[in-house]
Amino acid sequence: MSLHIRINCAYDPLRDLNSRYMVLYGGRRSSKSWSTSQLLVRKACLHIRRIVVLRKFATSIRYSVWDRVFGAIAESVGLGECQINKGERRITLPNGSEFIFVGADDPEKLKSIEGVTDYWLEEATEFEEHDFNVLDAGMSTPCDPPPQFWLTFNPVPVITGYKHWLQERFLGIEHKLGVIRTEGMSTIFRTWYQNNLFCPQETVDLLNSYEESNPDLWKMWGLGEFTHLKGAILKNWDVVKKAPDLAPLGFGMDFGFANDPAAVVKVWMNRREIWIEEQVFATGLTNPDLSEAMEAVGMKKRSDNIRADSAEPKSIEELRRMGWIISGAKKYQNYKREAALFLQGYTIHVVEPSPNVQREIATWSWKQDKEGHIVALVADGNDHTVDAVIYRTFQRKGVIDPARIERQKTDGVAYMKKSTLAPAAAAIAI
Repeated sequence: MSLHIRINCAYDPLRDLNSRYMVLYGGRRSSKSWSTSQLLVRKACLHIRRIVVLRKFATSIRYSVWDRVFGAIAESVGLGECQINKGERRITLPNGSEFIFVGADDPEKLKSIEGVTDYWLEEATEFEEHDFNVLDAGMSTPCDPPPQFWLTFNPVPVITGYKHWLQERFLGIEHKLGVIRTEGMSTIFRTWYQNNLFCPQETVDLLNSYEESNPDLWKMWGLGEFTHLKGAILKNWDVVKKAPDLAPLGFGMDFGFANDPAAVVKVWMNRREIWIEEQVFATGLTNPDLSEAMEAVGMKKRSDNIRADSAEPKSIEELRRMGWIISGAKKYQNYKREAALFLQGYTIHVVEPSPNVQREIATWSWKQDKEGHIVALVADGNDHTVDAVIYRTFQRKGVIDPARIERQKTDGVAYMKKSTLAPAAAAIAI
């Protein structure tokens, strides 16, 4: 079995390390997940392994870790001699090594998998420490190299008085950006976009812009630090187990393809409350792919009503010809600022799992000037599901004076109603 893998040089030294806990975290677009998939494929080709790839919720697997591992196998050994079972979410390599994809919300399936040699917890901030402890206590398969955990994640916003369990458990070891550090049973590696040789220039430019426009996001998304976000727009939100027993308002859609994901959300509204449930969130989807993905999650042509980004009239028309009821939302100068103030007037409930909605709501923020003062403009960036919510819910009714933001500041943060983010909301993947 021939092996051809081009791994980012920053991550390549990890292949020779046998620490039980491999902790890779840092800024956005730093190639943590892709490089981990490549390193695990390499390991599975050289040794007989049974690797379980985990997301907190099984619904997140299809357009994340499955695609990454599938792509790493395709580029390295090819798919011709592999056994691929999409129904069981299992890939068997020619030498007998297996990749098994499971959601932690399916504990019975997890219990049934024996002989695990490696676990990969992608977006590890989504998991509770108990989830990890159960896996850790049960992994004792004799093998060479020895069993390993790979934990990959981006930092989450810091909440005063609350520290994420990953920080407590692993990140007390002194380590520097871009430098691999091993101590005891753990290897820690914090990376940023400059460790990714294949990071698109437009992404580099966007992340660099945060250094001046939003220093807190620069620390978190650029440098990969756990950071207290000043200027978060939405404060009055929580995570709920299920959607309300109401007819939905409809669906919102933000288009994307290569670097930006397409995002589709389902929305309910009642009085001063909004419920949001993530439906689709993935890059690389053509419009036919997007149509297929929407049908796969239960959306119905000629029935469900979608409001999308009006900047994509060709895509809207193509989906309409496929049978979707879809229209474009009106956009105008500074519409996001007005939409932000509109949404501040609601209590927002994110329906589980919706990991990308949680992440984007938690980090959606106002811009800052060079002195760190909040300005009345929404920071550009990773807000695809938020945009989809805006398209579905917000319609202009007059013009909101920017001075209203100044009147609503409390402790340097603009919002309608002061509240504290629940600790449960800290477990958010960035």
